Amino acid sequence: MKLNKNELIITIDSEPGCNGDWIGKRMSNILEIPCYGKEILNKAAEISGISSELMARYDGRPVNAAYDLLAKDESALRIPPARDFIKAQEAASRDLTEEGPCILVDRHASAALEGVKKHISVFIHGDFEDRAKVYGVQKGLTDNAAIRDLKKVDRAYKKCYKGNNEKWGDADNYDLTVNVSDIKAGDAAEIIVNLLETLLGAPLKAQAMKMAS
Repeated sequence: MKLNKNELIITIDSEPGCNGDWIGKRMSNILEIPCYGKEILNKAAEISGISSELMARYDGRPVNAAYDLLAKDESALRIPPARDFIKAQEAASRDLTEEGPCILVDRHASAALEGVKKHISVFIHGDFEDRAKVYGVQKGLTDNAAIRDLKKVDRAYKKCYKGNNEKWGDADNYDLTVNVSDIKAGDAAEIIVNLLETLLGAPLKAQAMKMAS
């Protein structure tokens, strides 16, 4: 794969509890290009007309499962089908890449660009026990509660992506997969950038680019 610095688009799919958003932002600092995570949801809401609240509520979850939570709310009858949420997020990812080099974290970004725009796809994963510890800290849960909740979230991710004919976590879908268990998030970002440089055979770090230009 050949990309110059003006074409650098990186998509990151990350298992829950792997600090994917944080790693993406750290990579953004290293490479000096924007990182979009939850911003994709705001853009998707703008494109689709679906409210930002609904877009955030069903982020990474099957929309059908959400009906159970809103069973007593009449607004549940007006929730768009799951495909509308996914299509909006995919459109948002494509629009954001038109603004220049960037990193897109989750929200179906990798699938959105497949066959449409050259990009480097990364999958960040980790051992369940390690992810559960991080997830528990993020959500303020006890160890047992974090394990129970993370299992539900994992199932939801798989179901959500399956509904979009994607195979969540399948290594064949990505240019690079990285297990971040026992690696600090900051170190993981550095490692991924180094691996990407090796993959592309070219410097990516902003400082190295400036020296080469």
